[in-house]
Amino acid sequence: MDKKLEKIYKIVEEGFDESDYRYHILPVVRYAKELANIYNVDEKTTEIAALLHDIGRRDIKNDEVHHITGVSEAEKILQDLNYSNEVIAEVKHCVASHRTSKGSEPQTVIAKIVANADAMSHFDIFPVFYFWRGQRDYKVEEITEWVENKLDKDWEKKITLPEAKALVDEKYKAIKVLIETLRGYEKE
Repeated sequence: MDKKLEKIYKIVEEGFDESDYRYHILPVVRYAKELANIYNVDEKTTEIAALLHDIGRRDIKNDEVHHITGVSEAEKILQDLNYSNEVIAEVKHCVASHRTSKGSEPQTVIAKIVANADAMSHFDIFPVFYFWRGQRDYKVEEITEWVENKLDKDWEKKITLPEAKALVDEKYKAIKVLIETLRGYEKE
């Protein structure tokens, strides 16, 4: 790994709490790199965009607009590391469009990959949502409803690449079975 990329990893790791970095950022990077290879796009630019996609969320107060605030933060990081204007523009677009339902739609293959990888990561870490939301005093039933809505939205609207859907199809089906099992306990 080159020095500039190492610095980005360090900036991101230090900017997020350990569980967010480990259970969200790194899975997004893993899926983004896998999809970059499938779609034959620049893996390094894709990796950088995946690392920085949530950079505007370092300050939790910016959560609802992190796709907006993250654009200038990503730009500054990349300029400080002397990345090309082409890479900076691509990463900025990925940050701005990764939420798909808010802000702009992904226009480039790399932006579509990052948006898909962001959603795909949720299927790997769905039990962690119970931990994160449970820390905020939500009831299990409320968390289950939130998780189901989030994952259904990801599946139906955010995962748009056929190869991405194929990679998480079994996980989505398994999660649906587990949610139905939990719902069965709610009724008793």
